[in-house]
Amino acid sequence: MPLENGYLLNQRYRILDILGQGGMGAVYRAMDENLEISVAIKENAFSSEDYARQFEREAKVLASLRHPNLPRVFDTFMVDPQLQYLVMDYIEGEDLRQWINRHEEISEYEALQIGIEICNALIYLHSRTPAITHRDIKPGNIKITPHGEVILVDFGLVKVMDGKDITTTAARAMTPGYSPPEQYGDSPTEQRSDIFSLGATLYAALAGYLPEDSLSRATGKAQLTPLKSYNPKISNITTETIEKALELRFEDRWQTAVDFKAALLAAREQIPPELQLSDRIISATKDGSQNGQDTTNEIQQGKPIRNLYSMFRNKGFDSVWIIFGVVIIVLLGLLGTALFWPEGMQAMFQGGVTRTPTVTSFWNQEQTQETSTPTPLSIEVQPSQTVEQNSVVAQITNNTINSPTPVGGGSGVLAYVSEMSGIPQIWLLNVTNRESSQLTDIEDGACQPDWSPDGSKIVFTSPCSGVNQLYPRSSLYIMDIENEEIQALPASFEGDFDPDWSPDGRWIAYTRLINEQMQIFKIDVNNLETIRLSDGYYNDFDPDWSNDSTRLIFVRERGYQQIWIMDGVGLNPVQFTLSGAINNSNPIWYLEKDLILFTQELGLRSPSRQVFGMRLEDIGKDEEYALIEGNYQNYIPLSDHVDVSTDGIWLAFDFWYHDVLSDIYIMTFPGANLHQLTVFPGEDYDPVWRP
Repeated sequence: MPLENGYLLNQRYRILDILGQGGMGAVYRAMDENLEISVAIKENAFSSEDYARQFEREAKVLASLRHPNLPRVFDTFMVDPQLQYLVMDYIEGEDLRQWINRHEEISEYEALQIGIEICNALIYLHSRTPAITHRDIKPGNIKITPHGEVILVDFGLVKVMDGKDITTTAARAMTPGYSPPEQYGDSPTEQRSDIFSLGATLYAALAGYLPEDSLSRATGKAQLTPLKSYNPKISNITTETIEKALELRFEDRWQTAVDFKAALLAAREQIPPELQLSDRIISATKDGSQNGQDTTNEIQQGKPIRNLYSMFRNKGFDSVWIIFGVVIIVLLGLLGTALFWPEGMQAMFQGGVTRTPTVTSFWNQEQTQETSTPTPLSIEVQPSQTVEQNSVVAQITNNTINSPTPVGGGSGVLAYVSEMSGIPQIWLLNVTNRESSQLTDIEDGACQPDWSPDGSKIVFTSPCSGVNQLYPRSSLYIMDIENEEIQALPASFEGDFDPDWSPDGRWIAYTRLINEQMQIFKIDVNNLETIRLSDGYYNDFDPDWSNDSTRLIFVRERGYQQIWIMDGVGLNPVQFTLSGAINNSNPIWYLEKDLILFTQELGLRSPSRQVFGMRLEDIGKDEEYALIEGNYQNYIPLSDHVDVSTDGIWLAFDFWYHDVLSDIYIMTFPGANLHQLTVFPGEDYDPVWRP
């Protein structure tokens, strides 16, 4: 008897509804009342002790699986001697059969892409030690999520193969049309059995009809109808690839999922470029492959680079607002000129100075570096080293800016990372008087600084070798700026990094490595209690708190890295950007402008990056716009790690222009008054404004 809705299974899982039922059990959707997430529960019935022992052994193997094309199995149990349960991720979306029925058709490109994604899952399963076969691949067990991910589900019938001792006691599913002939008898099934079933699934998707049953074919009662008889538009290479997978003899099929995938990729490459398009299916792996078999080319082509000026124009701002915006930008430009170039401003009104549209440096490019007695900054830091920038033009560095509000608001100070000594260390820069001072001097390096809300402390990551996505075996530290005391936060075994201090001062959100997976945690600054916010489904990293400390924006990796938003307690994750086959990173809130700012690659896996912005109202749309300084609309500068000043006017970021190395620049939003702040030897990056 199936379980009723509302039943509490194993004192933890509240049954919500039944997803499917067969002769050997059922599949339920349930609520995990401990974690408060939806799960899928597969029920299997058995009647032998051998089967029970095998289930227990194989369940432990399944629980160790981690792959983007597979659901995660995270609990197994028995409630009586004849019922076993597997608890796994509940995958939103439709199965392939429902998906095709709703869309009424599937293109050759989409079918091949689905086959490639399932091959990725099979390559992973078949390469485990011991190897794992699925044994029930069919359209009903392939889910297409609302975001276009392809997931192979239903692990209730998997088999673990351990050397020559191939067990045959597990339940066998015989689905006419999809099962290979060996699955009907006592012959052992193995990885080539999964290849047959996937071939049958792709055949049915493109033909609209099931292939003839393998048992009928093996006994001579039927022959396989050529795929092109049903769908003449399918290319010969696709037809041959799929029909080879449907051969009756093991030896005549593709011998491995790697081989089958390579053939599907080759078939996909023969499709005309104008037909190699789909916004309904995406790749769930970065390179579209596993185990080094990279023959996928997912580089984004022809994606227009839009800028923030275009965003305001495209959002329907009329001419009055455009004129108003231009006036504001001009006034901000004059303010910036008065702050950074007072003698030029004076000469301008006297009618004698014309500025050229080039990047403005606060210091001459021919500077010298010398060690001197530290000059206290306005934040009264006694630095361990001070670098004075000597200039020979216009006595720029000798001018003191008398302004009631320093540039950027607050104290007008930036913390940033510099590699001038060869090892990343955190430095402070007083934007008003242009003095830099070294803050940390840690042998293993320090990076990723972030300020406490009162500006008295900095949290940072160490060890640090440079700009990376992962910082294995790193820890978080808090430094008191006034007395330079350093406090180590509780560390994990694999690594903690990406710290972000909440505006209310209570929490530090950060990324933690768990079994080589990135997950977001937060730690209470007062009692050092740590709380996990990520659900363990995907790689989540690089969190940033909203101004009211109630939400977090972060990066989630689901094939590609996209920006997501969730509650400050880890609930209700929602995808923000939908940029396709491209990676986004380093998000921050810019609520003064109703924006999220982030970094986007200029091409898939490209080292070149640029800061983009997107309105909160455009959540879930492809509506991002490049943030480019106004004088360089015809040139694509590279930028990263943007941060918004406390007064909401200035943006600080890494910037590459003519120099090979990155330096710290600032400009006013949305792209004016660009100024270079550092010209040190070595990379300078990751600036953050002091509150």
